[in-house]
Amino acid sequence: MNTAPRLEHHDAHTRLIVDGKPFLCLGGELHNSSSSDRQYMAEVWEKISGSGANSVIATVAWDQVEPEEGTFDFSVVDGILEDARAAGLRLILIWFGAFKNASSTYAPTWVRADRTRFPRADRGPEPMETPFSYKGSMPRPTLSVFSDELFVADRTAYCRFMAHLAEVDRQHTVIMVQVENEVGLLGVGRDRSAAAQAVWESPVPVPLRKALANNADAFDPTVSTVLQPVIASEASWAHHFGDGSPVADEAFMAWAFATYVGGLAAAGKEILELPVFANAWVGPQPGQDLPGNYPSGGPTARMIPVWQTAAPAIDFLAPDIYVPNSAEIMSQYASVGNPLFIPEARFRAGDAFLSVGRFGALGYQVFGLEDGRPGNQYGLACRAILALTDQIVEGQRDERIFGFALEQDEDLVTTTLGGISITVRNSAKLYRSMLLDAGVVLPPPPELPGETEGAAHGHTPGDGRPFGLILETGPLEFLVVGQGALFDFHKADSELELDSVRELRLTQDGWRDGRLLNGDERLQILKNDTISASRIKLLELSKSA
Repeated sequence: MNTAPRLEHHDAHTRLIVDGKPFLCLGGELHNSSSSDRQYMAEVWEKISGSGANSVIATVAWDQVEPEEGTFDFSVVDGILEDARAAGLRLILIWFGAFKNASSTYAPTWVRADRTRFPRADRGPEPMETPFSYKGSMPRPTLSVFSDELFVADRTAYCRFMAHLAEVDRQHTVIMVQVENEVGLLGVGRDRSAAAQAVWESPVPVPLRKALANNADAFDPTVSTVLQPVIASEASWAHHFGDGSPVADEAFMAWAFATYVGGLAAAGKEILELPVFANAWVGPQPGQDLPGNYPSGGPTARMIPVWQTAAPAIDFLAPDIYVPNSAEIMSQYASVGNPLFIPEARFRAGDAFLSVGRFGALGYQVFGLEDGRPGNQYGLACRAILALTDQIVEGQRDERIFGFALEQDEDLVTTTLGGISITVRNSAKLYRSMLLDAGVVLPPPPELPGETEGAAHGHTPGDGRPFGLILETGPLEFLVVGQGALFDFHKADSELELDSVRELRLTQDGWRDGRLLNGDERLQILKNDTISASRIKLLELSKSA
């Protein structure tokens, strides 16, 4: 029998183990409603089975599996499992319980209809404008995270779901579970309902006070400064902060949501021990400056220590990345205590390389995987990376790997591997500059083919950035994968020159040796118009006197 998927820790490095081997999760999340209907999914499975992905994130909705209290139907889960196995794909399942994107539309009717038993969050008399809303729109239900009855009902359903998985998924098609989705409260920084107000007027939790006292450096400086007064006082949140402290409001809501989501995670793990995570709507971000503009209390970067303290059963916190400053977000979430995993992102092949190569990511998943155009760049990126899974994971552990994605205003980036300084350059820009010096003007490169087809959000172009990763494979030996990059190697007190460059060819059996590159072709060690790979050997010479 296959062993259960697990996270394995090696000092500062964390890896996902599936079937006893390292596993990088590359693929995507289905649209929210796709997995609710098996017939709809039939063509989707056929399409994505050949996409280059090895894993899919699918949803399980509380309202679908428990339409009446105490009556459960997990046939939709059985269909997802059976069809994913037939497609040769691993699953990450999301529990769409009481909270999805800071609202409660996936809570069953019997929950939403009973406002007395399951009270709503109260945004006060003047709520903020929120994303994805418009004047005159119908209200979206938002249950209060402070409702004990809600927690018990959600936990009961989640545990029944995990028990069903334990019974029917003995081969471990499901490798991880995400609990809820982008939790938090929109429209106000802090819930003003009666239940929330009672907690606001209660003492700040002792574990949070101890974490601030004993590990203040782990907290964002702004957060630790604002919360500093609670360390030596048993007074209430209200006593310390009153009204008008966005940071305190967010921390208060973060403790509530982390306790709720972490409580579900802990109960589920008692039934089935699988890696469990919570995802984040990142904030602050442009146009969403205050908690409430983005979901207040979600696992945003500056709330990570609050979540980790309140919810130790959650293995890691994961950012959904739709903002352009992806490297910055990755760096905020990648740490010794929180391995990086990206459960939602744009079709941006370079970010997949960047995440696993520079930030040690467990995986990268685009949103709306079924929208992907057959033969797209992201699918090729998945195949290129997965063919090197063992080398990449070992390189992450030993710090022998570097990922890059040069933005438009970046001509180069540098790193050091094995004592050798490596400069990664934009080869197309450099080549055009050299030809311009010779009086030759090249036209601008054409836009790459689109990544998606029929997507509701419109056209998604391919990633034209120079991107990829570098692996140190031995003394003076490197493997490079990606597109549009040129490499220079330097070592103190020595002279280095290229000894050989072997092009690699991607086959069904992985990367295989191809041409020996020399002459003009060494100006394009990685091709500009598609993902490629090469093995580089250097010759080290003593410096001339």
